[in-house]
Amino acid sequence: MRFNRLTAVSLVTATALLAGGGAALAGDGPDRAARCDAFLAKAAEKRGVSVDQLTADLKARVTAKIDAAEQAGKLTAEQAAAKRAAVAEAAGCKAVATKARKARGKAKLAAFRMLAAAAEYLDLPKAELWAELKQGTTLAQLASAKGKTVAGLQAAMLTKAKERLAKALAAGKIKDAQRDALVGRLEQLAERLVTTSFGATAA
Repeated sequence: MRFNRLTAVSLVTATALLAGGGAALAGDGPDRAARCDAFLAKAAEKRGVSVDQLTADLKARVTAKIDAAEQAGKLTAEQAAAKRAAVAEAAGCKAVATKARKARGKAKLAAFRMLAAAAEYLDLPKAELWAELKQGTTLAQLASAKGKTVAGLQAAMLTKAKERLAKALAAGKIKDAQRDALVGRLEQLAERLVTTSFGATAA
């Protein structure tokens, strides 16, 4: 049984912790533009800026990342120019939706890695862990059955993620405040994952 059979629906709630409001922009159809506009307006109001200013700030942040990638040799000059042009031309909702999709992707990857770490900590083959989760057994219940604590399980699920963040901090890729914020979100995600019953939704 492959892990992705559990992820389509059952991890939506958990990954929303990292993706933030991006879930409001998911999907297609006639209501998508209205949802996007409403989300953008709410986000701007929360930050005390106009929608135009929020969009401009977002584009500036994305452009700065493109510039950094070009300087680091991760993008050619032509690739960077194309990406900058696409960012400049993107409408507000499109720009935010793109960022939201990336956040959701990162959140799902974080959840995948945490569940894999949980399987290792619980000394269970991944296939067996996925089967237990699909039946509705929570990670916390599995830990108890194995004579292990939930705190220990959560710590194990976070170990590799914290190591990656520590390396990113040491390399100057992120700052202390960013590391701390990400750790906080990851801890929330781990807490949600260990108590979530996937059985009702993982068909």
